[in-house]
Amino acid sequence: MRAQYNQGNFEINESYREVRTYLGINKDTKTILITSAEMDEGKTTIACNLASCFAELEDTKVLLIDCDFAKRGVSRYFNIDNTRGISDIVFGTNKVEECVQKVGFLDVITSGARPSNTSILLNSQSMKNVVKKFREEYDYVFIDSPPISRMNDACIITQYVDGTIIINAVGAIDSRVAKITLEKLNKVGANILGIILNKFKPEKNEYYSYYSYGYEDSKRKLFGSKKHKKHRKHQE
Repeated sequence: MRAQYNQGNFEINESYREVRTYLGINKDTKTILITSAEMDEGKTTIACNLASCFAELEDTKVLLIDCDFAKRGVSRYFNIDNTRGISDIVFGTNKVEECVQKVGFLDVITSGARPSNTSILLNSQSMKNVVKKFREEYDYVFIDSPPISRMNDACIITQYVDGTIIINAVGAIDSRVAKITLEKLNKVGANILGIILNKFKPEKNEYYSYYSYGYEDSKRKLFGSKKHKKHRKHQE
């Protein structure tokens, strides 16, 4: 069986599949960073489920890497060991094959040992080489990172991945924080693939999905059009 995500919730799974459809349009987009403005917006849950969603595709190799060294949420989400992880690979302590764990058909590399300075690790040529190597070996590589308002890690990683997705939870941040988040990413040349609205509580009998904002020619646009399509909200 393929890796399962949100088992038993058809509406939510369909939302992940819809995101997968949008992301799959550009075949050159293989390494994808998942981040958020603040804590508790659901980025790790979405990163795990989105990676699992891609892993259900036949003949598709998918890797999920936990680069949120403070929270280490990926190992807790999947209930897997975090003794060795990406930091151990970058520092040369362990080989890749010693750190990759299987969750269904999904390959997972947890955070591993917490470095004393995450910026040095993430900015190292060794880290960039590791991500480049994974890009060649996998069809998709998803990376979970800390919130942008808390640490600079996401702004470092976004410079050597193909694209970045921002998770925004309803009511978690105000427009000022959202604007600062976008400004920080734009300053380092991030390729923002979209913004996923999370934790939306729909009205009774309303169809669930998500709002997603894409970037094209440096201008923000909405996938689809309100004039021609009813936009559906995503609930985690």
